[in-house]
Amino acid sequence: KELIRNTKLDERPYVIIIDFTLVLGIDSSAAQAIMKLRDSLTNQFGIKLSIFCPGKAEGFPCEINLYEQLNSRPIPHHENILLTKNGSHANEKGLLARLTGSKVCPDLDQALVYAEDSLIAMVDPKLLYDNIKRSFLTAGSKQIRSLEEEKIYAIELLHRICPGEEWQLVERFLSYFSREIYNKGDILWKQGTQSDSAKLLVTGDLISSLENEAGTTETISIGSVIGESGLVENHNRNSTVHVLEDDTVLYSLSRESWEEIKQKDPKVAHLLYAIVVRYLTLRVQHVSNRIFETRCLPI
Repeated sequence: KELIRNTKLDERPYVIIIDFTLVLGIDSSAAQAIMKLRDSLTNQFGIKLSIFCPGKAEGFPCEINLYEQLNSRPIPHHENILLTKNGSHANEKGLLARLTGSKVCPDLDQALVYAEDSLIAMVDPKLLYDNIKRSFLTAGSKQIRSLEEEKIYAIELLHRICPGEEWQLVERFLSYFSREIYNKGDILWKQGTQSDSAKLLVTGDLISSLENEAGTTETISIGSVIGESGLVENHNRNSTVHVLEDDTVLYSLSRESWEEIKQKDPKVAHLLYAIVVRYLTLRVQHVSNRIFETRCLPI
């Protein structure tokens, strides 16, 4: 609050994200203070949107239902806040109202997406219509009318995590994958089991959880490749992965296909190695940022 108070009016932020991922518990007095903070950010400092991240799908570690208190309209995991295809919206004022006030996003990634959309809507709501962003924000929101279109979409998703690579090479990479469909409640694999495949999430909703941990979970975004390090390094699964939505579509690379790629198509094998390195780099950066922010080492 002091930082905002000491900032010039024309330099004050429009959106603030408050991350509670590392918070293990919130007592009732702290919960009341958080709600007062929310109100003062809006009323005293003119913050357009305050986003609160519990960092867990279950919500805040608190007896008071902070999820409802901080967010009168909870944000689903893949909420679509885009405009209609012709660039219009039935009620642009209603859209802007949804993008102001205070909201709760389950994790920091979704909070950043929501914050970006809010800033865009403040300039021009019509700019929110974007086919690429649509695929990230909504599960299966891209209108796929055939298996061929789905395959092209899967190649697009792979190409995004293989920047700079030729489209034909990525297409060849996907040709080694097989299509799979899962329903809500299915388990892709359990922690500690043998790694026999890597999978690309094309549509649907997944969540990864650590066994014997205090509710440690991570949502999995469309376009993510999972199980890649276990397949490459031949070690057991690091987490359990549950399916949260019916008709979830994944493309799976089996161990047999991976061994074939290594033997016959080293250029394609390079793509999976690059994905492993890319994801590892992002994870290391995430941990490093957490150490810097909290001035402590993870336990």
